[in-house]
Amino acid sequence: MPEQGPASTAQQETKSVPALVAAAVDIGSNSIKMTVARPGRKGTVKIVEMASETVRLGQGAEASGRLAEDRVEAALATLTRFADQARDKGATRLIGVATEATRAAANGRDFLERVRREAGWEIRAISGDEEADLTFRGLAATTDVGGEVVVADIGGGSTEVIAASEGKIRSAGSLRLGSGALTDRLVASDPPTAAELAACRAAAAGLLGAVDVLTGPAARLLVVGGTGEYLGRLIPAGQDLNAATVEAVLARLEGIDAQALAAEIGIAEARARVLPAGVAVVAALVDRVQPGKIEVARSGIRTGLLLAAFAEAADGRG
Repeated sequence: MPEQGPASTAQQETKSVPALVAAAVDIGSNSIKMTVARPGRKGTVKIVEMASETVRLGQGAEASGRLAEDRVEAALATLTRFADQARDKGATRLIGVATEATRAAANGRDFLERVRREAGWEIRAISGDEEADLTFRGLAATTDVGGEVVVADIGGGSTEVIAASEGKIRSAGSLRLGSGALTDRLVASDPPTAAELAACRAAAAGLLGAVDVLTGPAARLLVVGGTGEYLGRLIPAGQDLNAATVEAVLARLEGIDAQALAAEIGIAEARARVLPAGVAVVAALVDRVQPGKIEVARSGIRTGLLLAAFAEAADGRG
């Protein structure tokens, strides 16, 4: 697979970095995602394998305060399978982070201990601030973050919002605002009703109103992660992603159920079920930022983790 980095980066491995193959997972509230990679040239990673599974680990956790036992078992099965895949590809280090669902759950620590013991992953729950920092570090290695940029990583249980100028973070924060949690709380229908999506948008707007972000046509809004990727698949060919097309997608989602949506864009039905709430968050972000341009990109968390692991290995600390 191609090296993940700026288009100008030469497609070869650096000789100054040990030939470590590592796997990184991001255990989110909706999905568990894995990247297996080795060091690339000039601060990039060369991807060997990628995998993703919709587990909905955070389903019901906002109300109960705990990770549901069936979701824990599903996550452990996925992580065990991913560990086997990674080792088959030569990975000698298995690392990862867990985000909002795990860090907020009363049994989150017990879950992570089982992951370590049963699946062999070195996993830690990270704060929202650290999640934002890793997201931006990884994104900067793969995407143009020059100029005035607002980065939004919309997860199942939280949304990280980063304002940056010329590649430097100006402000960053994590909001308890996620597509899965909003769906559990506000969306009972499938397909969702206009009123339910309006409620999701209003809830997002209420939290985003207090966030320090760049606004106006000079700003770019960069939506990363699954919500951004799947939103992009719903934009008709030849059309730009802008405020009008986000509104059109949101309106269309009122008339398509999760099964049909999953088939149309090639994702799991459980992931399709929470996507409308995620798009409602994007709409609220557009309202808040009023960007001159909207783009989507892959989440940078795993790339950030891998870059840190490769730097440790190069320094003899890994």
